[in-house]
Amino acid sequence: SFPKPLSLPHPGYLSTKFSKYHPGIDIAAGLSMPIHPITDGVVEEARNGFFGLGHFVVISHVNGFKSTYGHMGKIYVKAGQKITSDSILGEVGITGATSGPHTHLGITHEGKYIDPLTILPQIPNMPKIAQVTK
Repeated sequence: SFPKPLSLPHPGYLSTKFSKYHPGIDIAAGLSMPIHPITDGVVEEARNGFFGLGHFVVISHVNGFKSTYGHMGKIYVKAGQKITSDSILGEVGITGATSGPHTHLGITHEGKYIDPLTILPQIPNMPKIAQVTK
């Protein structure tokens, strides 16, 4: 459904999966890492917030898709701006309701949330904690 392959917003690992209580995925990453859109589109909304998603950006894409990027530290785009997958939307942050630096990525198709893992490239799972032995 997209003119070119989708890409991840940034390197990282999957820290929270999609569910009906969490309509998106969380990709943990380093604080201030640049965030790219999953594909070309138009910025529909860019808002600084203190609760929920904190600072977030919503992008409209072709064929009724939208992507939302939450918990951003800084936002570099404005509503109405055309962007490509090479554009930088902002930086990974810890705004809103979060316990660490990550991007909450939500994707809707014609207004309904879909699991981003069904259309994105594979994302590594959270690394296992190494067992320390003496």
